[in-house]
Amino acid sequence: VKAQTGAVTFNAAAFYTDIKDLQVTLDSGSCSSRIVFNVDKAHTAGVEAELGWSPAAGLDFNLSASVLEAKFDSTVRDGTGAVIGGIEDGNRLPSVPELQLAASGTYRWTPGWVNADAFVSGSVQHIGDRFTQPSDQLPTQGLPAATGLALGALTGLESPRNLVDLNLGAYTTLNASTGLEFETWSVTLFANNLTDEDAQLSFDRERGGRARLGFHGNQPRTFGITLRKTF
Repeated sequence: VKAQTGAVTFNAAAFYTDIKDLQVTLDSGSCSSRIVFNVDKAHTAGVEAELGWSPAAGLDFNLSASVLEAKFDSTVRDGTGAVIGGIEDGNRLPSVPELQLAASGTYRWTPGWVNADAFVSGSVQHIGDRFTQPSDQLPTQGLPAATGLALGALTGLESPRNLVDLNLGAYTTLNASTGLEFETWSVTLFANNLTDEDAQLSFDRERGGRARLGFHGNQPRTFGITLRKTF
């Protein structure tokens, strides 16, 4: 659906997708290699919406949101009948957040002291929780007991298995920028991740957690300047 009235626009979509022979990558047991499995059936279903508002000349606001269900519809088993790596009917697909939200605002104007268009802009984005691999959502998720490898405050000698939470938590980032746009070039000052959010994007492990361990994080608070030239 698409709608517009005055200074307001609204777009929305609902969808359902059947997936066949989905390729899913898992650890190869205690080996450093990876194995790709073909999952017979899976699906995604959700709603996406976007709202735009321009209350005054040069001033624009945008809101967007998506709610998504992404799950396996079949189970992959080994020769003994055991489920392989969390690929089980009803479990979530890896790396897919159930909720995403974003909001942005921009104001543009022409200052009298320079022959250019000026702007100031800000945005905020929220990403829901995710899992790096399907097995990370199982009750037994975590690392093997007494890995001997340090991770954060852990020494690697602790005995309980669930010492490391492999649910990648939701996070929110805030960005801002301002600049001038001339006819053939522009200059922009930017500040990304203003709140210095420490997000966990994925979890990397080798040999099933018996070797290298570590979370892949996002970029920390960053300030910079961008110059662009068109020809």
